[in-house]
Amino acid sequence: MSEHRPYGAPGEPPLRHPFRPPPGGRGDLREKGWAPPGRFLLWWFLLLLGDLVFYVLLTPVWLGLRAAAWAAELRARARRA
Repeated sequence: MSEHRPYGAPGEPPLRHPFRPPPGGRGDLREKGWAPPGRFLLWWFLLLLGDLVFYVLLTPVWLGLRAAAWAAELRARARRA
């Protein structure tokens, strides 16, 4: 069985201490900093756009297709009987 390699990418050796911060870093957000405000705005815009597309536009289409299939099945059963 293969050796467990936490946080090691394929072809790279595993980290010696996977739960410690990487060399030269404290593993703290203060060191890395926050994302720029424009990136936050883009994230929220894309999230809302995705919600609009999938829940507002595509759900009624899917429900309409299911209703049409249900009606066609009922008609086919009525013709057979």
